[in-house]
Amino acid sequence: MMPPPSAGRQAATDLAIVGGGSVGVSFLYQFLLALQAAPGAGALTIHLFEPQPEPGPGAAYQDDLRSNLLNIPAGNMSARADRRLDFVDWLREQDPGWLAGYGVGSIDPADFLPRPLFGAYMRAVYARCRQLAQALGATLAHVPSRVGRVAPLADGRVRVEPDAGEPLLARRVVLCNGNLPSQAFPSLEDAPGYFNSPYPVCTLTAGIAPDASVCVVGTSLSAVDAVAALQQAGHRGPILCASRNGRLPSVRSPHNRAPDALQRLSRDGAVALAARHGGALTLDVVWQALRDEVLALNGSLEDDDLLGPDRDARSALEEEIQRSAAAPRPWQAVAAATNAAVDQIWHLIPDGERRRFQSQWRSLWMARRATFPMRNALKLQALFGTGQLAVAAGYCDSVHDAASGLFVTRLRTPRGQIEHRSRYLINATSFSVDAQRTQDPLVSGLLREGHAQADPHGGLALDYGTGCVKNASGRVLAGLSVLGSLAGGTYFWTTSMDVNARLARDQAVRIAADLRAAPATDPESPGDIPSPAKWTAHRPPHPAQAASS
Repeated sequence: MMPPPSAGRQAATDLAIVGGGSVGVSFLYQFLLALQAAPGAGALTIHLFEPQPEPGPGAAYQDDLRSNLLNIPAGNMSARADRRLDFVDWLREQDPGWLAGYGVGSIDPADFLPRPLFGAYMRAVYARCRQLAQALGATLAHVPSRVGRVAPLADGRVRVEPDAGEPLLARRVVLCNGNLPSQAFPSLEDAPGYFNSPYPVCTLTAGIAPDASVCVVGTSLSAVDAVAALQQAGHRGPILCASRNGRLPSVRSPHNRAPDALQRLSRDGAVALAARHGGALTLDVVWQALRDEVLALNGSLEDDDLLGPDRDARSALEEEIQRSAAAPRPWQAVAAATNAAVDQIWHLIPDGERRRFQSQWRSLWMARRATFPMRNALKLQALFGTGQLAVAAGYCDSVHDAASGLFVTRLRTPRGQIEHRSRYLINATSFSVDAQRTQDPLVSGLLREGHAQADPHGGLALDYGTGCVKNASGRVLAGLSVLGSLAGGTYFWTTSMDVNARLARDQAVRIAADLRAAPATDPESPGDIPSPAKWTAHRPPHPAQAASS
């Protein structure tokens, strides 16, 4: 049970945002824009809890090597759901010399740009937030601390307990606390030469000897990023990527163009489609709708194109490169366009069908839907050509042999089990979505105290309409909502910025309306608000300064 609040006045705030990465700052920006569009909430107080000195980039878009590319075209990367080209427009305002340092000349919305550029953009978005908050008369305080505990109270407010600083009582709390660390190899976390994540990729190139053998566990986008970084840094040693299926992601065609509109798998189209099938969508119905959308664009329905060629990874990559270099691939354009309705589609799929998807189809879907840019595909192709890179299926497990200092990875092959030895091991199996098993104190505390329940499909169980947390008894807690990867069980595809910006906007508009409907916290009341001056970070530097720091 939660202990009662301490006696006396509690520090208070109208809105607490836990996590100041891309999703948190996107929410903050759109919340302030919602206040600007319909003023009348009074002088609100907002606290942004982010341990990094500069909110905006988070772990996903921190300063890193320019070889670490976005896997989404620049035209789909924006902090604002209503301005898809906001990132592109910002880039066009920047110093060409600074952009050239990232290998960027002209700006094309279809380009796959270095991830640190989006991080610099998000720093600039946070600077906009500070200016907008000041113009609105709102108090915006950056608290440079993690939050260890969040506890909803009986009166509807939420107690927020940072690791450093005094607790706050908030009228609304939005959790944007990022990805849970992978728990795939807990026994290896202290082993020398082990990386529990490929990011930032500069840690790989700085920490891996150039002639050493490397095993990358995983063959998804994270694995591609790791291999591309090593190649860019001139790594000379052998690299093995191993997973259960040995599938690399699909290579995105640079010729793709977004369809004007989807018919069956738009938001309205999905609802109408479900209505024709008893109010729900089965996987078979969704699959047929995807095929119909591809045919409407005169696309191919060949299994080798949609599902990927059934051959070894090197040959499959060669075919992917040829297909994507030659012409548009309409199925990729259709899959990307479903981002506008993916949460709606997932919501209309009943739980039994969701379980079927997770067990039978998720691995294939992720390998095909999560495309990667041609530039990185060519890097992998070159490594295959020299024999430096190998990709294997049949992954079993990895252990560290302390005597030799090597990692031993077991693979199941048609001829029996074999062992691969490497000096370094990179875990590229992606972040965890298992709230039940996480060691994260905030998430585990919410579950332990009954303030939340785990979603069987990942993250925390949420109310679909609001994103608010469901407690252990199923009651929706109006004061506590979630965005980002912890919302994946409810909204499915919460790893894409365009989806997260849209979900953030929806919550921002709703919460702004809620806070306008009731008196704001009085920032002049003694003891209500700890001095923002000691919490607010300095204004983020110009992107060129940030890039050189």
